[in-house]
Amino acid sequence: MTTDLAALLIERADELARLVRREGSALLRFESEEDLVQGIHLRALAMAGRFEFRGAASFRAWLLGVARAHLADRRDYWHALKRRSGRVLRLTWNGLSAGTGPRERVPASTATGPSTFASRREDLALVARALGLLSARDRELVEWQSEEVALTEQARRLGLAEDSARRAGHRALERFKKTWRLLKQGPRPP
Repeated sequence: MTTDLAALLIERADELARLVRREGSALLRFESEEDLVQGIHLRALAMAGRFEFRGAASFRAWLLGVARAHLADRRDYWHALKRRSGRVLRLTWNGLSAGTGPRERVPASTATGPSTFASRREDLALVARALGLLSARDRELVEWQSEEVALTEQARRLGLAEDSARRAGHRALERFKKTWRLLKQGPRPP
């Protein structure tokens, strides 16, 4: 057996895929199995300086620990996005532009049932993905708008004049809405 870390990771890719399906099945709604395995590989390669091959059993235990840590981090990431996504989702539903008058609230749906909950979960997952695709600054601006952070406070946090903060917020919100709409439409047929 080789002691090259990259080669060892490739040898264990199938085992990592099984671990992802078994212990990270909830993440598969947001990320593909291949992406999660690749993320585990990247994390392991980033730790290459601390890696020392001490046998197959020791390597397997080390790799499973790296994989479980990566899956836990990804769960935490998606959970944090989902927790804030409900407020952000309202921004996609009501067509608000940044800095326009009082915020309207979308009334809670009175519909219940599995299809309603599935639809809401899908929308929240799309919001989380759309937020994840934005730059860190745009993501903050959209989140601040969903949390109704005052424009003066946003300007202070950004170190900008209020007009500049308003324009930046508007652009961030438009980028978010465009990204969300593209994700909602799904891939175009070839």
